[in-house]
Amino acid sequence: MTHLLLASLAAVLTVPPAVQPVAVQPVAVIESHDASLGQLPGGVAVGPDGDVFVTLAGTGELRRIDGKTYRGRTLANFDVGYGFLLGMAFDGDDLYVVLASFLDETSGVWRVHDDGSAARVVAFPGNAFPHDITFDAAGNMFVTESIGGVVYRVEAGSSTPVPWVSSLLLVGDVAMSPVPFPIGASGITYDDEARSVLVTNSQVPAIVEIEDDDGVAGAILVLAEGEHLRGADGVALGQSGDVYVVSNFHSALLVVDRRTGVTTTLADASDGLAFPSMLASGRQGADEKAVFVANFGLGAGPTAPVSVLRIAVDEKGEDRPAGT
Repeated sequence: MTHLLLASLAAVLTVPPAVQPVAVQPVAVIESHDASLGQLPGGVAVGPDGDVFVTLAGTGELRRIDGKTYRGRTLANFDVGYGFLLGMAFDGDDLYVVLASFLDETSGVWRVHDDGSAARVVAFPGNAFPHDITFDAAGNMFVTESIGGVVYRVEAGSSTPVPWVSSLLLVGDVAMSPVPFPIGASGITYDDEARSVLVTNSQVPAIVEIEDDDGVAGAILVLAEGEHLRGADGVALGQSGDVYVVSNFHSALLVVDRRTGVTTTLADASDGLAFPSMLASGRQGADEKAVFVANFGLGAGPTAPVSVLRIAVDEKGEDRPAGT
């Protein structure tokens, strides 16, 4: 069924309109994969030591790429069931990964140890589509669920996901969905300075900001919206507070000015982007002014340039609190 989902997604989500060439930052491939084997990079995260982690969505492989040499190895393997291995995030030194397997027994958030062992720490029902994950400075977890358009919060030390925000601003559009459910709330990140959560809506294209009032969801603001954000998925913050987002529909890396909402294209298909899914800011050395992108390549065929990309940007990623 995984292959059927991949094929159906490709039928609708990979026919972007023509885009104008833009000035871009240098783009480098740090690890290539084989689309013919279903090795489609889905999620990406950067650890405190600068190592880059990537999930291969359809095969369930979790890889660790050395931040100095860019040499990768398999860290763990997951049974993806009928779905995908998706978003990741660190809480301190601990890595967490989202598995949307469509199976009650395995769907949810898994903690992965340095030796590759893993355990499910937050369960989601098999009819849900958990997508991406982030943490605040206190270790509270936030998870997007794409079908219902919901952000769940899991209090630090707990394993129970509690609906935090359910809003029409986070619901997708089943009328244009390639699968029998909407894909709304997708990428997520926490803004420690503003004490807010940023979420992308892929099918009703927007970037939404939600105030976090000591664990209680506050006002909801649309930072940016429009067709240029269709397919918005992974999201990250620059030190300036500007928002970096990948659009799989447009095969582009975008940056949104937090003050004005003006969006600039930093890289696109002419630079090798092919249906990118997630991104993460670098943390060490020269990578501090770079983002890493999971180049998913869905619908581009068995020779798609599926890979992990390193794309230079003009600023460091948002400063993280001590221990995160």
